[in-house]
Amino acid sequence: MPGPPADHRSEGASTVRVLHVDDDPAYLDLTATYLERIDEAFEVTSETDVDAALDALETGPIDCVVSDYEMRETDGLTLLQRVRDRGIEVPFVLFTGKGSEEIASEAISAGATDYIQKRGRNDQYEVLANRVRNAVDRHRSRVALAESEERLSRFIDQSPLGTIEYDDAFRIVRVNPAAEEILGYAESELLSGTWLPFVPEPERRHVAALERDLLSNRGGFQSVNENVRSDGERIRCAWHNQVVTDADGAVIGVFSQFEDVTEATARKREIERTNAVLSTALDALPVGMLVEDADRRVLQVNERLYELFDVEGDPETAAGRDCEALAAELSASFADPEAFVERIEAVVEGRRPVDGERIALANGGTLILTYRPIDLPDGEGHLWAYRRARSTD
Repeated sequence: MPGPPADHRSEGASTVRVLHVDDDPAYLDLTATYLERIDEAFEVTSETDVDAALDALETGPIDCVVSDYEMRETDGLTLLQRVRDRGIEVPFVLFTGKGSEEIASEAISAGATDYIQKRGRNDQYEVLANRVRNAVDRHRSRVALAESEERLSRFIDQSPLGTIEYDDAFRIVRVNPAAEEILGYAESELLSGTWLPFVPEPERRHVAALERDLLSNRGGFQSVNENVRSDGERIRCAWHNQVVTDADGAVIGVFSQFEDVTEATARKREIERTNAVLSTALDALPVGMLVEDADRRVLQVNERLYELFDVEGDPETAAGRDCEALAAELSASFADPEAFVERIEAVVEGRRPVDGERIALANGGTLILTYRPIDLPDGEGHLWAYRRARSTD
């Protein structure tokens, strides 16, 4: 008998665990020798007993079953049915000497992955090895894809962001719980539809243009839009839209993630209005005013402060400046610059009110300092007031 074929090893390939079931022990040994010689990644387990084969499937990882058709205790199709009844979906290859188109058709109809007839030639093992390898690779790819889709599905379902998935025709195919809560619609009410229910009439032309841009440019877009809940309430949402394509550039789907920013937008507008009022009020005061946050960054400063210290620039652009650096800059106006900086640092550290503290200027004049620690929405802050000393002080 000729020896095994030349070694066609798959370098770096992961193990392929094959369970071969046949009632002929000698044929099992010969097949295992050939398969493991053809591809070093193959590990063949051989069984003549069907029940032992089923036990092997349930107790150890098996990537593919290769089975004879006609055996003393049973036949390959019955074994296939018993395997599937146990919920085991690994590839199943019927490798049999009893061949006919009828059996091949019956095997495929029953769910067999492949059907190979024994030919009595050595090259049949090459064919078997290739068919097994291809079946296992396809199965692993399907399993990996299913696991990836499951992870994505879990991520979407558990995401705190509203998520709507569209198909390539921009029909809704998924709505996560967060999106249901934000928009007030159940997923069942939106599936197979479009974005029309939650986009108000004035916004629809803009959203339609965005849809066209997404599908043509294959890119992601961010926007803040007004939306309509199922109860008619108007809200504002921040959206991020992303087209997902396959390796060939075909659109797989479009994902829109969003959050309700109605309150945040209202707060921002209120802060802007408050800041405008505060800025106007500060500018109307006859004293120099400076407000800084816990990080010692300028929040507000008025023109009078710039005048008192003869500082050039626009107070409106001072927000965000480092107050330590600003104190060092202003210290040049005082008779003892170093003492001024040290005093400011001590007041900040102590956070105790200061009233009417006199500080000598380099030009012979005097400034009166008032300080208050304040509480800001984002933490502690500091309020400073300076005025020129009067003869009555």
